Amino acid sequence: MPYVAHTPQRLLSNRFLTSVGGLEQRLVLLILNFRLPPVTSALWKHAHLKVVADGGANQLYDSITSWPIHKLPKLTPADFVPDIIKGDLDSIRPEVLDFYKQLGSRIVDLSNDQDTTDLQKCIECTLHQITENHARLDGASIFAVGALGGRMDHVLSSLNTLYKHEGHKIVLCGDGNMVRLLPAGRSLLVPDRSIEGPACGLVTMGAPATASSTGLKWNLDKTRLEVGGLQSTSNIIVDDHIVIDTDYPLLWMTELHDPVA
Repeated sequence: MPYVAHTPQRLLSNRFLTSVGGLEQRLVLLILNFRLPPVTSALWKHAHLKVVADGGANQLYDSITSWPIHKLPKLTPADFVPDIIKGDLDSIRPEVLDFYKQLGSRIVDLSNDQDTTDLQKCIECTLHQITENHARLDGASIFAVGALGGRMDHVLSSLNTLYKHEGHKIVLCGDGNMVRLLPAGRSLLVPDRSIEGPACGLVTMGAPATASSTGLKWNLDKTRLEVGGLQSTSNIIVDDHIVIDTDYPLLWMTELHDPVA
């Protein structure tokens, strides 16, 4: 595949995570069954659709008191009701299921599907909702929290899911990390440096990639990245705007910190 250097760039900005004001991009929030990062509260505030995977409902119910937003008075789990709870429903506690069901969450039982992960189920649900609600959700970015951390096979499965849906803007968050898949071509990244970085990396999990960059301490210059060879790990963000050119999709990962209370 020829090296791509002058294709139109895709803007990928996370500035809304801690900035004051409205969000220009549409956002869907997915909540999975692992520790939720405090940034979840900012994502919830901006999300046009909230989809929770099975045991992720337990995480949501139990985590609210630790979110920075909870320092506002009188917030309870009833203030954070997901639109959809989806999965095989074997992990969600009965009292949590009843709680959200009574408050209007739509419950989708997929116990007959044991071949896809919770993340895949939630993404497929989201893509269906985007099709059904085109005017409200078209072009939405999908942020999945609780998607990183814990068992390595789960983490690798989550990263593999990004490649399965490489045409969509999906971001995985959790356990001190944020990961997205950059498509082939040019991407302009605008990280929220108050909570992202400075550590970052560019990694390929598939075919070798030839990549160039600006805005990093150790920039790439038509550098070949590949499994079993060089990967750009332990790099450092040094600019508010980062440009990546690549001829094959690359995982862009940043260190994720808690917002300042």
